Amino acid sequence: MTLHAYQSMPAIRDSAIERLRRHAASEELAPGPLAWDGSKGSLVGCILESEDLAGWESELGLPQWLATAADGIAAQQESIDAALAFGVAVLDAIRPGADVSTAASGVILDALGDAGGFVAALADVPAELRQALAEVEGLHRRVQAGERPAPAEWRAARRTATALTDAQPSELLQALSTCAETAAWDPATSKAVVFDTLRVYSRAAIQKADAESGYTKEDDDRIRVHLELMWNTYLADQPELQEQGITVFSLLEEHHPEIAATLRNKNRMDQAAYVAANRRAAEVLVAQLKRV
Repeated sequence: MTLHAYQSMPAIRDSAIERLRRHAASEELAPGPLAWDGSKGSLVGCILESEDLAGWESELGLPQWLATAADGIAAQQESIDAALAFGVAVLDAIRPGADVSTAASGVILDALGDAGGFVAALADVPAELRQALAEVEGLHRRVQAGERPAPAEWRAARRTATALTDAQPSELLQALSTCAETAAWDPATSKAVVFDTLRVYSRAAIQKADAESGYTKEDDDRIRVHLELMWNTYLADQPELQEQGITVFSLLEEHHPEIAATLRNKNRMDQAAYVAANRRAAEVLVAQLKRV
């Protein structure tokens, strides 16, 4: 089925943007999974004033994968205002009358290309993983060219990537393989594939930050051991301390400040990487929609 954005009428786009702005101004925008309770909802819920994604296609002429991705990315923005700005940018990026269905593969290819590049700069990517990634990318390039790869081709690519994930020797390589297996779905039949790929791409970006900082599995194991020690030594048999708000993390700060500092630094790096990946995802989605 060929979709025509906004039924080729700019007024439908403008009305959608107006509804979103109105709900945000009334503090009725609550970024998160698709939701609408009659007055308050997620980004897409506020645009549609409904939870029925059939209306996203029939009324707005937009593919369902875009609704899922828009709600998911909006939920990861740093504020309601940022989520609103992102939603307006998405709607405004789409040319009335365009079929933006193939933009899904453009977003996925960008994520896979970026993840593949930064992982290869930090680790030796096995040939079989490079091949699996190339197979998934090839399927999405065919989608961009107007083809419809058979379901069996998607399944085969997915099986290959899935089998490779657990076999990878590092969390960084596992993250790249997870990106490949998550992306190996046809966007025409999977409304979740774009956002799911961006979600695991964000996790890969966190693994990249860890690798660049020198944070290792040994560091992680040491932190876990000491957190367990704090629980067993101070909290397990003293619920009154828990009621006072004392946690394993505050105890780690008190008794092992050097390990607590390592954990703080990791959390700070992870958060920065997560925010940057989400910001990039929003920018890439808007850019791909503009190209159609």
